[in-house]
Amino acid sequence: METQRYEPTPAWEHALATPDCTCHLLLVVDDGSRIVGWCRVFPGNVSNLEAGLGIGLLPEYRSRGIGTILVQKSIDWARECGLHQIRLRVRYDNVYALRLFAKVGFVSVSQSENVWLEMVLMLENEILLLVV
Repeated sequence: METQRYEPTPAWEHALATPDCTCHLLLVVDDGSRIVGWCRVFPGNVSNLEAGLGIGLLPEYRSRGIGTILVQKSIDWARECGLHQIRLRVRYDNVYALRLFAKVGFVSVSQSENVWLEMVLMLENEILLLVV
């Protein structure tokens, strides 16, 4: 799956070089002949209790529930790891992604450059509510 937006950050390089490392999650979807989607959860820069989420699906594979499954599996993994929150940035005009993220509980916390929305899913509050 090619993308013009790939930036070889240290987190991406680590995930690609060490797929069995437990500090990150990288899910890949293929249709038997090519990669059609991915979802990743990488450690956050601020603390070990947060992570950043990213996802990509080829256009012809959107609106089939694949993104929802990938994001939900990522959220489940983050909870199992004891993370408190997941953050992401999404273009404010990406209707498919915004619908998906809102459906699973992400909320918008800021907008930058009139292009990007930052969204957060708080995990510790949900866990605390279950314990109380």
